[in-house]
Amino acid sequence: MLKNEFNKEQWLKDSLDHDKVEIPKQLITYKKSRWQRFIQYLASPTKDPLEPICSSLVGYTSLKLLPIVTAVFITILQILLQ
Repeated sequence: MLKNEFNKEQWLKDSLDHDKVEIPKQLITYKKSRWQRFIQYLASPTKDPLEPICSSLVGYTSLKLLPIVTAVFITILQILLQ
């Protein structure tokens, strides 16, 4: 469908035919070994899972208070169960 639209406009067809892209054959045939792919996987940057929480003031405060609240809850729970 798009090919027909490119053929309708002569100046667009000429400019597309004029541009040539050359891909080196070395890049096509080069395949990484498993070890190189594994090392690249380990070295790739990761996304911080706590970034949305730490970006706001409320999230940062709740992130600091959550361990304290959890410790108090577990302590009260242990006292009540004895």
